[in-house]
Amino acid sequence: MKLAGLLLGFAFAATAADAGLLAGIARVEITPSKLMRMYGYANRKCGPANGTHDPLFAKALVLQAGESRLAIVTMDLGSMVSANLPRDVAAKLAIPVLLLAASHTHSAPAFLPYGSAPAEDEAALEYLADLEGKVFRAVEEASRAMFPARLGVGRGSIQLGYNRLLPRDDGRSRALFDNLERVPYGPVDPEFVLLRVDDASGNQRALLVHYAAHAVVLGPTSCKYSADFPGVMQRKAEEELKGTQVMFVQGGAGDINPLFMGRSGDESADFKVMEKMGELLAAEVLRANKSVEGVAADAIRAKGEVLTFSERWEKDKSMEVGITTVLIGQQIAIATAPGEALHKLQRMWKEQADVPHALFYGYTYSSGGTWAGYIPDLRSAAYGGYGADASTRIEVGAGEKIMLRHLANLYDLRGMWRDAPGRP
Repeated sequence: MKLAGLLLGFAFAATAADAGLLAGIARVEITPSKLMRMYGYANRKCGPANGTHDPLFAKALVLQAGESRLAIVTMDLGSMVSANLPRDVAAKLAIPVLLLAASHTHSAPAFLPYGSAPAEDEAALEYLADLEGKVFRAVEEASRAMFPARLGVGRGSIQLGYNRLLPRDDGRSRALFDNLERVPYGPVDPEFVLLRVDDASGNQRALLVHYAAHAVVLGPTSCKYSADFPGVMQRKAEEELKGTQVMFVQGGAGDINPLFMGRSGDESADFKVMEKMGELLAAEVLRANKSVEGVAADAIRAKGEVLTFSERWEKDKSMEVGITTVLIGQQIAIATAPGEALHKLQRMWKEQADVPHALFYGYTYSSGGTWAGYIPDLRSAAYGGYGADASTRIEVGAGEKIMLRHLANLYDLRGMWRDAPGRP
């Protein structure tokens, strides 16, 4: 692994200790106007989409402390890569850090090429250009309507997923993609974390829900655009929290499938299963929202960089992976990865990041490079299975290297690396 370089102007910090927090929010619908090929599922039964069940959205949150600004955009998409958006948001809106977080719904359009190959499909190119324009305008709208804000953190726990990498008789792991009996196989991370933004009057304005479970309640027979269970959760929570923009950030869900799966082939029945899982998560989110506690957010610091790894199977090839480490105040640290990290990497960050609230934003493009695909931890890579050795390209050990780099960046952002040895 080597560092491929920093984005210009990307590392920053609020200098005034008493700088007030400002926030802005906006949303835009991003449902395609055309019936495009759908994301995920090599065995998709229907080919292109045949309609829309529920709309897809991009939602923007801009935070500012002093002169430092951060934008988080959550999107009802399978994945996201854009060289244009971070550049334009930085140059035109003076927001140097942009986190583009995809929910990983498999009922979204497929518009990005595999790896770094150039896109060739005309509909995909048109959609990407339209999407970039809409997201930029949403961030712009949020940045131009900032209000004095306060930040809070809450957490809860609900197991709505299972670990699909099951050990088999030969000592190797293989994926169990469908689990209609809802058996809670294997280790998962059932915790969800809330970031809440209130205005100066105490009115709740935004709620970011961070949870780790594949957005694949709808299966390969589903042919309509849908945000899957994260969309249901957001809609249900917004119905209860009037005036609040609820957003969803996917975590380390690379090996975590939902316990609720619509696999009957009957669209009406399968959408009811999706609704149920979203409602269950929404209910716990609303319960935890009552216990959110305020945190100091008088500074925003961030460091973004591009790491270069070899490919696992074709070692003469390399892969550039952009990551961003964010520190809000002294209590909230965010680590991003542009791909499908397995849940143990999320746990590693939460256990080793030396802050009260450590958040791992998987499926999040930020500082350049490509979409890394599946990013396994070392043990999973050794035992194999889908996303662990099958269908993953990144070198063995890359996951831990990414997380260790985040940890080094976090200590750097906290000013803990000295120029000379300390006292013995």
